[in-house]
Amino acid sequence: MNSEKTKAPAVDHSVMILDLLAASSYPLTLSEICEDTGIAPATGHRVINSLLHHQLVAQDPGRKKSYCIGSRIFQISSTIYNKQSVIPFFYPIAEILKNEIHKSIFLSVPIGSKVVVVSKVDSSSNNNFSIYIGKTMGFNEAAAGKAILAMRPEASWKYYLEKELCLAREGNSYEGLMSELQRTRRLGYATSSGETQKGMNCLATPVLNFRNEPIAAISAAISSDFLSAQDARDYSKFLVQAARQLSSRVI
Repeated sequence: MNSEKTKAPAVDHSVMILDLLAASSYPLTLSEICEDTGIAPATGHRVINSLLHHQLVAQDPGRKKSYCIGSRIFQISSTIYNKQSVIPFFYPIAEILKNEIHKSIFLSVPIGSKVVVVSKVDSSSNNNFSIYIGKTMGFNEAAAGKAILAMRPEASWKYYLEKELCLAREGNSYEGLMSELQRTRRLGYATSSGETQKGMNCLATPVLNFRNEPIAAISAAISSDFLSAQDARDYSKFLVQAARQLSSRVI
């Protein structure tokens, strides 16, 4: 859970409670919620009642005075998911790609300064990764994020590195990421190695709309401690082809 506080405590408390309930495998009582989040009981009671009113939280009939995620969360999630018009076209392309390279395939879209996994096709030989629908990562953490960012104007690279990551222009991290984005744009694919999970490498290629703007990225997860440049080139041929096919279906 993200524990960073803002100047709106009620919102902070609401997010903490929703994060906790979403992660829990069973409904939680108010005392359990307050104990796990550190929210004062009186404050927790007020916030829970507000969340109940807006159907973001629901009372669970299976456990006395306990709470779970409410129906409105699912309505909001479903609405956002259904707006991703590229998803239906992704599945048949991803199935072919999975059978070609025998790796799990993921579709990610940019949301603000993050990328979010919105769809996936698992390979039976490549299913031990903690990549799930809804997984959210920074552009710099994921191959998909780098692939998307690299296709944006360079001014947006600098803004992300300086404002979002707070990197100094003369620093090694700043120069390294700029160099990686330039390389990604030149080659047409991005890589990541162990940033999101140890022993997992990812390759990603951007999906473009008719204005050549990146709207998504197709990724493949590769189980290996090291991904050689030759292996990356070999896999990338299939990913680039799949991304082009998906791009051609985007209106």
